[in-house]
Amino acid sequence: MTTQTLELDDLARTRDAHVAALNANDADGWVACFAPDAVQMPPNDPANVGTANIHAWSAGMLSAFNAEFALDVDETQLAGDNWAFERGAYNITLTPKTGGEPIRDTGKYITIYSRGSDGQWLMARDIWNSNNQPSPHD
Repeated sequence: MTTQTLELDDLARTRDAHVAALNANDADGWVACFAPDAVQMPPNDPANVGTANIHAWSAGMLSAFNAEFALDVDETQLAGDNWAFERGAYNITLTPKTGGEPIRDTGKYITIYSRGSDGQWLMARDIWNSNNQPSPHD
């Protein structure tokens, strides 16, 4: 295995932990995948800067919904020794915990990873955009 292959495998472990935490409704596990100064940019909401704000947004969402989430990675590139980016597509179904119709969404994302001093890849920037058309009342 090449060094680049090993680096991408390490990065994939962070991505897989992120997906698993979301599917387990585990806000703490989800946020553990982010760097302390990370920025999360969800659609139709302000940016969440830092893990405290990311946790508050994530815990709020996960308290209201059960998630079924999957990523389809199109591209992962190393950018120097301590940065990488990933581009792909997502598919999510959010089922309201109080009942009601599930919300289904598909879209695209870009995640920028940074490697910490401990060598672990963490999410530094995360943005996603829906492919669904807004409803007429949006």
